[in-house]
Amino acid sequence: MITINQETCKKCKFCIDVCPCNVLRINEKEEVCFIPEREVICLKCGQCMAVCSTKSIKVNGFSYDNDLIDLPENNVDYQNFIDFLANRRSIRNFKNKPVSDETINQIIASISYAPFGAEPEKVNVTIVNNRKKIESALPHIEGFLDNIVKWIENPVASFMIKRKKGQETFNTIKNHLYPIAKLENYKLKFGDRITRNAPAIIIFHANKKAEEHTNNSLIYATYVMLAANSLGLGATIIGIVPAAINKTKEVREIFQIPVENEAVISVIIGYPKYKYKRTIKRNVQKINWID
Repeated sequence: MITINQETCKKCKFCIDVCPCNVLRINEKEEVCFIPEREVICLKCGQCMAVCSTKSIKVNGFSYDNDLIDLPENNVDYQNFIDFLANRRSIRNFKNKPVSDETINQIIASISYAPFGAEPEKVNVTIVNNRKKIESALPHIEGFLDNIVKWIENPVASFMIKRKKGQETFNTIKNHLYPIAKLENYKLKFGDRITRNAPAIIIFHANKKAEEHTNNSLIYATYVMLAANSLGLGATIIGIVPAAINKTKEVREIFQIPVENEAVISVIIGYPKYKYKRTIKRNVQKINWID
C-alpha cells in the first residue's frame, strides 16, 4: 500500500496528477491519501515517489534510499543523442577477446532505467559469458535451422506454423529466415554465422503466461544494445537463438532456460573486429500526420 507522511507533505498534489491509475486523492481533511480499494491496480511505477519534493510518499516495497536516485544534472542534447545512435552498428564480426563480467554487469545495470509495460520483475535474464558454452549449442541451432527449411517446404507443417504463430511470424520465417537457411548460410562449415563468434550472449526469457514479458524483453534488449555501444563494445539483437531454445531441448538445456519459460530475444556482445566509417540512414516507410 501507499503511506503518506502528512507532517512533511506540501499538498502540491503532483503525485495525484502523475499517478496513472488514480490511486491517490484528497480526503475530507484536505490531505493527500491513498484509496484502499484501488490498491490492487497500483503499478508500483514509483511516479508518485519520484515527483515528491519532500519524500513524503512511501510505496510498499520501495524506499528512497534503495530504489530511487536523484536525477543527474547533465543531460544529452538532441544532436549528441542522434550522433550516438548513428555510431551504433549491428556488429557481426567480433574480436577474439573476452568481455569481463564487470563490464557485462554495467550493461545489465542499464535495464534498471528502462520503462516497462507491467510486471517487469517477471522477465529473466540469462548471461552466457563463455564462448565454449555458446559453441556447444551451435550444432543444435544449426539442426533447428535445417528443420525450418523442411517445415516451410511441407504444406501441412507450414500451415500449422502460420496458424500457431500468426501471420507476422510466419512471414518472417518464410520470407526472411527460410531463404537464408535454404542457401546454407547458417551451416557451421562456413563458420559461425549464428552468434558470429561473439564471446557473450544475453538471453531474455519469462514464463509463457507472464504479463507483458514480450514487450518488456524487447525494451530491455534495446537498452542492453545501446549500453554496450556506450562502453565501446558491439552488440546485435538475435532472434534465432531464442527460437531454437523454444523448439530444441538441447539448446534449452545448454543455456539453462526453465521448461516453463519462453525465450523472447537475445543480444550477442563483444568487441568489434572492424571500425565502421559510416552508417546507414534508413527511411521510414510511412508517416501519417493527423490534424
